[in-house]
Amino acid sequence: TNHLFVVCANVLGGCQGSTGPLSIDPATGQPYGIAFPAVTIRDMVRSQKRLLDHLGARRLRCALGGSMGGMQALQWAIESPDFCDKVLAMATTAREGAQAIAFNEVGRQAILQDPEWHQGNYPKGGGPRVGLAIARMMAHITYLSDASMDRKFGRRTVKARLAAPTPVEPSPADPALLGMMGDEGASASNTAAFDINFEVQSYLRYQGQSFINRFDANTYLYITRAIDGFDLAASYGGTLEHAFAPVKGDTLVIGFTSDWLFPPDHNRDIVLALQRAGKRASYAELATDLGHDSFLLESPELYALVRAFLERRP
Repeated sequence: TNHLFVVCANVLGGCQGSTGPLSIDPATGQPYGIAFPAVTIRDMVRSQKRLLDHLGARRLRCALGGSMGGMQALQWAIESPDFCDKVLAMATTAREGAQAIAFNEVGRQAILQDPEWHQGNYPKGGGPRVGLAIARMMAHITYLSDASMDRKFGRRTVKARLAAPTPVEPSPADPALLGMMGDEGASASNTAAFDINFEVQSYLRYQGQSFINRFDANTYLYITRAIDGFDLAASYGGTLEHAFAPVKGDTLVIGFTSDWLFPPDHNRDIVLALQRAGKRASYAELATDLGHDSFLLESPELYALVRAFLERRP
């Protein structure tokens, strides 16, 4: 950007730079593992404020994020109303519903029941890789939609794609990517009947494999727990109106019609609560069949909304 300086920090409890379960505990010389304290969305935002103070930032034009990032953006509006001019939250919620919590729990159990978890004590690059891959495979389904999956994969088979003279587009169904389990799973002779048949199977296994090469299992446990525990109303007097009482700047919330993880009504309810609290808030809903991940994908309509909101002076 030529107009604004973007600060994008790895969250507290993460594994891409900020302190988290994979970090070394100076008292033991070993990774914290599950001895790392529980982390909340509020903790993440407060650590970000300390980072900005360290960098010498005097104000934020906008706290912006989608999904868990949207939770953080809302928390910014409450925690630092005099520091943050605007908030833009997308595909988010003021608290998860039971279904989203349930999906996170299944993912955590895939990790916890992996015999390589060892109560969270495993070397970097090791641990419950199969469990983490399965958790990612299942979570990734929640980021998509039935329509987008049907359009992208349908019931197309890997065999048919590989036999095509010129595939329409590259696919993660290439033979080198098919063996997610590697030598960690059962022998090939025992699993031959369950080999990959459909392209969607190949895609999910690829997503699981690529995830375990860049993420940490304990971190997954901590971050999903932070998401599940996020409940603005419960944290601030029992209602969203009470929670949003400190907010001073403009807020824009964007929902997506096909998002079934954090549906449009979750996003709309945030704006209605802000308005009932007497705050300047607006809601936009974009028609898309790309699911929860819509906020991450190229969209001229989304870009136009974001640009107009950022350029509008308080």
